[in-house]
Amino acid sequence: MAGRGCGRGAAEHQRLRRAAGAADGRWQAGSGTAKSYADEEYVWLSANANLPLFTQRDHPALHLAGEELGVQVTIAGPNSIDIPALVAALEQTAARQPAGIMVVGWDPSALVGPINHAIASGVPVICIDADVPASNRVAFIGTDWYDLGVQQAKGMLAALNGRKGEVALLGLIEQSIDQDAFAGFRSIAEPAGLKVLPPQQDKGNQVEAARVAAAILQATPRLVGMAGFDSESGPGIGQAIKEAGKVGRIIATCVDDQQQHLRLCKEGVLTVLVGQKRELFTYLGVKALFEIRHSPLKFTSNDRAAGIWPIPVKYHTGTYPVTRDNVDLFLRSA
Repeated sequence: MAGRGCGRGAAEHQRLRRAAGAADGRWQAGSGTAKSYADEEYVWLSANANLPLFTQRDHPALHLAGEELGVQVTIAGPNSIDIPALVAALEQTAARQPAGIMVVGWDPSALVGPINHAIASGVPVICIDADVPASNRVAFIGTDWYDLGVQQAKGMLAALNGRKGEVALLGLIEQSIDQDAFAGFRSIAEPAGLKVLPPQQDKGNQVEAARVAAAILQATPRLVGMAGFDSESGPGIGQAIKEAGKVGRIIATCVDDQQQHLRLCKEGVLTVLVGQKRELFTYLGVKALFEIRHSPLKFTSNDRAAGIWPIPVKYHTGTYPVTRDNVDLFLRSA
């Protein structure tokens, strides 16, 4: 089959090379000058927009991608977990008609309408970090959260070394990504003989996570492990374990590897951290939206009318484990 249409393939190859030269922004035909995309704006939107996790990991990579492409990047959204304010910010941003929007899908239902409306108005929208799968979003870039749950469970089982008992889960329990992670965790932990308790809400807040974890520690005599599934869960769980004097007796795992998480891991309070390649969320996000506007690839005579976009639908960015064995590689020098 590959041998058929070779002539057409060569012509198409030449067409794509010419189109790529025009589309990737290196040169304007006949001018000998670099083409500028400085008037293009790509917007990152999230609730809790200045969460330290975002400012330390996601935002720098966003700016790096903007600098590489020579485009504007903007950060927007409320500074708390305020879904109505996030919806309003998305609607207001779409009304400005930027070149593209990437949104963290804090609420998989409330964001469906605003995302669909933005796309219908001609603004491409991708979800990053947390998905809104019921929407018409163009793509999702982020972690496979089911696998993240699997990795936490495997780490906990290895640390328990045959001990059995009950395990508590903490996170943003209404989030679809956390629900995927809980399912992944159970898929490994329950067949191995652990009793996984119903997930508990920690509101993505370290103080609340510590309060919830302390209550669980006090009320659950057969508890052997705790697993956290948002960026604030791990430090909250760690604080509760330290205050209860149960370091080493309760195996704790969590998502993310900020400096506070890493210090608790080095102390042996948190046993396994599952780190996300967060920088890829925004770095690839800007570049994916840029490709939507400038890719030379064409699948039909009118790809937009056909509902076809020139980028993948899902980018799973992967995870990595952090334990006491390798934590020094991640800790910043004092």
